[in-house]
Amino acid sequence: MFSLSKIENFKIFTPGPTPVPEDILRMGSWQSPYNRTQSFSELTFDILDGLKALFNTRGEVVILTASGTGAMEAAARGCLSPEGRALIVNGGVWGQRWVDICRTNDLPFEEIKLAPGTTVEPSDIEARLMGGSFNALLINGHETSTGVLYDLPAIGEIARRHNALFIVDAISTIGADEFQMDDWGIDVAILSSQKALALPPGLSFVALNQRAMDRLDSAPPSGIYFDLRVYLKNQARGQMPYTPAISLFLMLHERLNQMRRVGLDQGIERHAQLAKYFRDQLDDLSLQVFPLRPSNAMTAVRCANGINARELVRMLETQHRIYVAPNPGELETRVFRVSHMGDQHEEDVDGLCSALRSTIDSLRPVREMNQYK
Repeated sequence: MFSLSKIENFKIFTPGPTPVPEDILRMGSWQSPYNRTQSFSELTFDILDGLKALFNTRGEVVILTASGTGAMEAAARGCLSPEGRALIVNGGVWGQRWVDICRTNDLPFEEIKLAPGTTVEPSDIEARLMGGSFNALLINGHETSTGVLYDLPAIGEIARRHNALFIVDAISTIGADEFQMDDWGIDVAILSSQKALALPPGLSFVALNQRAMDRLDSAPPSGIYFDLRVYLKNQARGQMPYTPAISLFLMLHERLNQMRRVGLDQGIERHAQLAKYFRDQLDDLSLQVFPLRPSNAMTAVRCANGINARELVRMLETQHRIYVAPNPGELETRVFRVSHMGDQHEEDVDGLCSALRSTIDSLRPVREMNQYK
């Protein structure tokens, strides 16, 4: 039976949700104001300005009360068509999400399938684009299941050269790694609230440049809730077409102000520092960084010496009240994931590493006994 005590007094190092600052959490307990007012419109306009700065774009940003998958599907349904064909880079669970979205919506595609933990060579993408009539390229800026960060500037240049609409799921990279939507030739980019924004889940954002909006204008209707054109029309007056997550709007407004005061570059550097601080301690724990090109947002960690990663994740939760993330794919017994996003500090990392050491020490005798059975 569920009990609130099971989710109290814990530490969380998952790549979503991430720890929310206390002052932002308190805002979530406020009574929700009525949203069909001039005051709420002004709030929305402020938020849109802050989001454009976060994406580094002069284009438009749509706010959805939805998960990141909802935003991915909205982008695909609005910017792709059955008459075109997309090339998808599939490096893990979230690359597969693009595949599933296109397949379910009858949007033609081909995929570049990668081995887990490996990156894609821009030259391989170019060869595929040259060999087929593709009008879109879909990728995850950071494949969160394996921790790989793709070379978006180089890939964006290739997409431009071949006139392919470049759509990037940047959900777990914006705010943690450098991201330049306009300068890198990205036409559509997607973000969610529960990652480096350090907010609760519930909001997602789709940024579009003029080229992407031209695709929207020529697309047939694609349902009601995820029709981005309806949102753009309503946002012109600072409103949402449907009831939004009002409390999250208030929290987002304050969080964007905080990030603006600190500076986006400083925030990215902070993620890099925390990532390095954690990774520098892995050798002493007999653990390894899994991907060749990791993001600042999180570290996918490979277990050594026969340690079962899934069991390690379970023991951290049950014995230390610490949440790290298992690998959601075929690597679940070998790899786990540690986030560096959200309201996190070096002392939190120290506590995690201490718990990891204790847990690994307790798992080693089990492994050694199993060897002699």
